[in-house]
Amino acid sequence: MPPVLAESTLFEAQPINGSDGTFVPAKNEPVYSWYAYLEGYAPAFVETLRRRFMPRASRIIDPFAGTGTTPLALAELGITCGYCEVNPAMRFVIRAKIDAVGLAASARAKVSRRLNELASELDRLVGRQSCDQLLRDDYVACFGKSEFFEPHVLDDLLRLRTLCDAVGADDSMVGDLLSLATIANIVACSRLKRAGDVRYKTESELAKGVPPLIETIAAQLLRMARHLPSAPPGRAPAALLAADAKDLEGAPPFGAEGVITSPPYLNGTNYIRNTKLELWFLRAITRGADLRTLRDDVVTSGINDVTTATPGCGVTTSVEAIVRKIERAAYDQRIHRMVSGYFHDMHRVFRGLWAQTIPGAVLCVDIGDSRYAGINVPTQDLLVDVAADVGFECIERVPLRARVSKDRSRLSQDVIVLRRGRDRTVGTTVQRGDRRQRWHWFRDTVPHQQPPYTKRNWGHPLHSVCSYNGKMKPSLAHFLVHCFSEPGDLVLDPFSGAGTIPFEAALQGRKPAGFDISLMAAAVTNAKICPPNRDRLESLLGDLETSIARDKPTAEDHAGAAAIRFNRSIPEYFHERTLNEILLARRFFKQRRDDSPEWSFALACTLHVLHGNRPYALSRRSHPVTPFAPTGPTEYRRVMDKLRDKIVRGLETPLSPEFVPGRCYVADICGQWPRECERVDAIITSPPFFDSTRFYMTNWMRYWFCGWDRGDFDTQPAQFIESLQRQSLGIYRVVFERFREHLAPDGVAVLHLGQSKKCDMAQKLSSLASEYLAVDEIFTEDVTHCEKHGLSDKGTVTAHQYLVLTKR
Repeated sequence: MPPVLAESTLFEAQPINGSDGTFVPAKNEPVYSWYAYLEGYAPAFVETLRRRFMPRASRIIDPFAGTGTTPLALAELGITCGYCEVNPAMRFVIRAKIDAVGLAASARAKVSRRLNELASELDRLVGRQSCDQLLRDDYVACFGKSEFFEPHVLDDLLRLRTLCDAVGADDSMVGDLLSLATIANIVACSRLKRAGDVRYKTESELAKGVPPLIETIAAQLLRMARHLPSAPPGRAPAALLAADAKDLEGAPPFGAEGVITSPPYLNGTNYIRNTKLELWFLRAITRGADLRTLRDDVVTSGINDVTTATPGCGVTTSVEAIVRKIERAAYDQRIHRMVSGYFHDMHRVFRGLWAQTIPGAVLCVDIGDSRYAGINVPTQDLLVDVAADVGFECIERVPLRARVSKDRSRLSQDVIVLRRGRDRTVGTTVQRGDRRQRWHWFRDTVPHQQPPYTKRNWGHPLHSVCSYNGKMKPSLAHFLVHCFSEPGDLVLDPFSGAGTIPFEAALQGRKPAGFDISLMAAAVTNAKICPPNRDRLESLLGDLETSIARDKPTAEDHAGAAAIRFNRSIPEYFHERTLNEILLARRFFKQRRDDSPEWSFALACTLHVLHGNRPYALSRRSHPVTPFAPTGPTEYRRVMDKLRDKIVRGLETPLSPEFVPGRCYVADICGQWPRECERVDAIITSPPFFDSTRFYMTNWMRYWFCGWDRGDFDTQPAQFIESLQRQSLGIYRVVFERFREHLAPDGVAVLHLGQSKKCDMAQKLSSLASEYLAVDEIFTEDVTHCEKHGLSDKGTVTAHQYLVLTKR
């Protein structure tokens, strides 16, 4: 094991208060105290470590963010924080607090007034609500006959859920803070007690009385209202890099200069079960198995985290020695697997932190040792060893405080300080080498089918700027860009669609370009690869808001909307006032079209909120991808509120340091290509599959908003490749001729295709392509496992194919 240095002269010796390594000093601090967290630490702890070990850092990561102390403290200092938090309840707490301190002074004052009003009227308002029956059903499904609350308290919680939804529909920030005040007190007002792990209160504890729910929440709302106006402002963004810290290796590069964190201690604490009431109230769990599912994602730190997949051998020699020692002595054979699993999981975390930091980055890890079966587990030393296996050097170890184990043995809490070297000592996730070697690696490993790349939400959040039917998985685009291009290459997608391939190219330092025959596709792609100027975007939104407030839709506007009736007519999807605002917004975007980054971003965000099945949507309940017939109540939803909220969330996550902006154009692949695409290094694209659904029909409402009238749905599709290829695949002769004209001499074209019983696209297109280009390879990947995202009709595709073409 590498020696752990007891002292170092590399850093100015700034004293660290041991109690700052606990949550105690933060109990009364504004914002930080809004949700008490026994396992947390104080904001002063973050600032001391930053000042002492990474004073010049502008980007810092906390892979175990808890309730957000690190992101919040860094935001106050103007430092961008990337964070992870696997617990959905804690992610909600973090986002609510970060959003609150990010408000402008006038908005804070408004929210503060609203919180005061809610506090004074809370009892009356709750009494007027109906109980949320779905949440009651979820309680039974999750907890069975367990009685965690007095019956009247449970009813009040169900009414509070209804109230939170109603308040949130009017003002999402106030709704979130009401939910936060509720979950912050939900355990205290129950029959349970948080004392290490959550347990039932004893008879003597119950005899002291349980705090009244409504009064307790009202008191917290008053504290929030008092804190908010004077709380230090958030001066930098905080970005969720990945929910699970073990998935950091696959996240977009963040380029951090430092890490400040406290991983789970190897002490058996069940962080998911301890927040089961909060998770239930936030609808993050709806059935009993959900707790186990969430628990399977956490770093293994308790014997109940152990599964059959938990490795039983150590990830390093030193860990293996401890594992074997405990195996011989422990009363429960899960304990040695728990210890082994913990360090295997932390090895994955360190690999991810390597990928997300720059050479020379400093990591401050707050951690303590453990004791099992009378055997000390020197967690600090073992983590140093595990980190060294990845390529981190231990440069200092700072004692914080003494602790005591259950058998009264002495334990300790320390900060281990690590530094990232330049060379990694274990194999990287993505292999290097020439293009052919990389392609063979892709073909042999199919990496996008391996965790963490299989997760639906993998990748940069901007991939979801607008839902889009038939969108390529970002992880697949990520690896295709990696395999077939180099940084600095011009990468083109002439069937740009949702812009997944150009965006992944931009994130990896390639020059992205795209075009598509659809205005919607071009706008969504530009929203991802052309970052808007925030001042100009705000000016555009101001003009839009003025137009909506000043103007009125014409009878012709209404008639045109009523004429569009596929699943239902457009007016049936919206409240009358919402429809009027949508009609005016549609007119505004048509009249102001300049294809600027700001216009594209605002349009893409508007298209996203048009319809869906969650509160962000303007429509009645429908599907977020395809606007199926609406259900549920018709209620007024203000366009600008939903649009601004979407835009804020779309801009909150920084782009990677390697990001290169690009451009997408409205153009026909069979016609004249844009001048900027005359000579490209790589064409990576996914044409419409032969049996694909009609994109213009699955996106019919968004096509209408982009300018189509009823007649366009009958005439425009005749130009689309998806229509032309049904008549004859011979249309691809024109496509391949264009490829030959515009590819650089050593360029490559990669087509991602769909195979079905009706058509083997790769074989048929390869024979056509061979007239113009060299057919390098065809590779077929089974996709019968792919998820359907709630759609019953995904075509008849049974396999994905890759057709690789080069110039002769």
